[in-house]
Amino acid sequence: MLRALPLLIAALLMLMTPAWADPAEAPPEPITELPHPVADLTIKVVGLGEEVGKRLVDLLPQWDGQAPKDPNFVKEAEQSAQRSLEALGEGARPITAKLEEIGSRWVLILAAGEPTEGQTTSERRRPVRDAMQREVKEGGLELKVEGVRGNLARNLRAHLSPLPKTAAERASFLFTLEDKAEEAMQALGYYQAVFNTKVERTDPNWILTLTVDRGEPMRYDEVIVLLEGDARNDPAFTDRINRIDIQPGDIVHHGKYETLKSDLQTLGLVRGYFDGSMAQHRIEVDRDANKANLVLLYDSGRRYRLGEVNFWSSELKPSLLQEMVPFTPGTPYHADQVARLTSTLLGSGYFQDVKVLPHPEQAVDGIVPIEAGLSPPPRHSIDLGVGYATDTEARISTTWRTPVVNRHGHSQETKAELSKINPKLSFDYRIPFDHPINDKLVFNASVGREEYGDIESSQYQTSFGRRTVMGNRWTRTLSARFLYEDWVQGPQDHSAKYLMPGISFSRTHRRGPPLDPTDGLRQFYLLEHADTVWGSDQRITRFRSQLRAVYTPVERHRLTARADIGINVIQDEDLLELAPSLRFFAGGDQSIRGFSYQSLGPKITVDDGEGGTTELLVGGRYLLVGSVEYQYYLTPSWRLAAFLDGGNAFDTNDSDAIDFEASFGGGIHWISPVGPIKIEVGYGFTDPDASPMLHISIGAEL
Repeated sequence: MLRALPLLIAALLMLMTPAWADPAEAPPEPITELPHPVADLTIKVVGLGEEVGKRLVDLLPQWDGQAPKDPNFVKEAEQSAQRSLEALGEGARPITAKLEEIGSRWVLILAAGEPTEGQTTSERRRPVRDAMQREVKEGGLELKVEGVRGNLARNLRAHLSPLPKTAAERASFLFTLEDKAEEAMQALGYYQAVFNTKVERTDPNWILTLTVDRGEPMRYDEVIVLLEGDARNDPAFTDRINRIDIQPGDIVHHGKYETLKSDLQTLGLVRGYFDGSMAQHRIEVDRDANKANLVLLYDSGRRYRLGEVNFWSSELKPSLLQEMVPFTPGTPYHADQVARLTSTLLGSGYFQDVKVLPHPEQAVDGIVPIEAGLSPPPRHSIDLGVGYATDTEARISTTWRTPVVNRHGHSQETKAELSKINPKLSFDYRIPFDHPINDKLVFNASVGREEYGDIESSQYQTSFGRRTVMGNRWTRTLSARFLYEDWVQGPQDHSAKYLMPGISFSRTHRRGPPLDPTDGLRQFYLLEHADTVWGSDQRITRFRSQLRAVYTPVERHRLTARADIGINVIQDEDLLELAPSLRFFAGGDQSIRGFSYQSLGPKITVDDGEGGTTELLVGGRYLLVGSVEYQYYLTPSWRLAAFLDGGNAFDTNDSDAIDFEASFGGGIHWISPVGPIKIEVGYGFTDPDASPMLHISIGAEL
């Protein structure tokens, strides 16, 4: 190939030579291409005879192996070449130097120009030199690739990029064109490719048409991939070897070869083979037979094991910290275990920042010590918030948090919410039990007021429970809740107290961003019971279920669905005396849009105190509400929505007697940094007096 390079370039430049340069009378001057003592450095001399070019190279300095990487190398090479020409009696010629990197090789191009004015040298015409060295208007080069398409064309363009933008860059580009093109074709297995070039010297950019005859592709005759060391018995490596997508008969593809090498080395590091290396890695090419053999031998050495975790900069008890380590010392090393430790520590809320560093270089007998640097959070933090939703109207909130109350890992959160509809003050205190994150004792106290239909109620409650994250990622809560509630229902005041032991299960699975997941399912189930035996005013068993689902079948198209189910098992005569917060209502942003907040449910007729009667919305024994919604993403941050909601709260078991309500509508959502902000309009088409209702809400579906 290198022998043919001067002839190919000469032929190319003859095409660019103007009419006044007759190639038949003046044959093109050869380009001298010679190796240099520096490894992987080739020198090309243009514009001088072969004999002069060889003598010039002989006079150049013996540069060391790092010379081409020196930013001053090109300038020094140009000056050295100019001095050498003067020594050869050719000092009248100016020398221009250009350095090109082709694969792993360096190419130094030395182009000799015309003698300066007033001085002479050989009068023989040299069209190759003249075509390249004569002054032209500054301009670049446009490239057209013909004969190949798809990956071959894209790879050619990638190897030939960036295209030259000036005449000087263009000259250098043309000298190295074939080398780069061959490298691009060989990377995809085409070692027999033949190139033809045509140059149109337009103004200001020349147009280069590169026509490629790709020839027959080179195929693998043998593919040999072997393992040595502990990796031979590692199922992960066995699985990767079984999934090799390179087989005998396949076209040689250097990208797949490099990917396989990288996969084996990366897998080794992930799984703790820190001494692993590629003992052999090569593609053996037989150009004559147009065949190749792939040989890879990965020597993993031994597999290291996880050691003790050394924590520093934390006031928590050492035993509490060790309980957060998700692995047992001596476990075979895996990077996922280290990442899991990092996420566990960050998710605990005890630290502002976490840095977990394994130190294989300090391993003793294959045991890798782990270091965990912990940055404590602020002792106290206060967050202020302002928001609005049509259900609750304007809201102002403040939250006071103490993430680490003491060295035992206690934490507290106090939150005050001021709203016209449901103001509330709550206090939570958490104590690690069997595990500092997955098993906690939780104490809660709250006082608040809320409007339920036509009832205004005040609640005072405390609860104590144990919240446990189980191995299947379900969260189980065992609790006992005390509720005292007073309310006004018509002209009468009411109050009731309840002591309700209960159990709940919840689980959330999602994929994608937490604030805007692509797929997921959230489930919540609650069962609690109050009885007069232990001091409650009424005997009641309650069941509550909430389901939320998100599904993205294709890009930009998203479906969501939700279902709310509630059941109160209570005597009929006790139903009207049941506290409003234990009854069920429907309507609102998170229920049936097109109807106002908690405006749907059973009603009763009461004396209005003026000799007449009036209807009061008092809520129901049962709840059944469902919704489906289609969303289309205009951009990653904006989407349109169309929905259908339906259901109601009711007292009867007779489905024919249930007054089902339904609505449809649409809106636009903005995926803000704090969650989707939704502006929607719903229309309750089952209500003869309905009118479109605006709904504004914020929050993710899961």
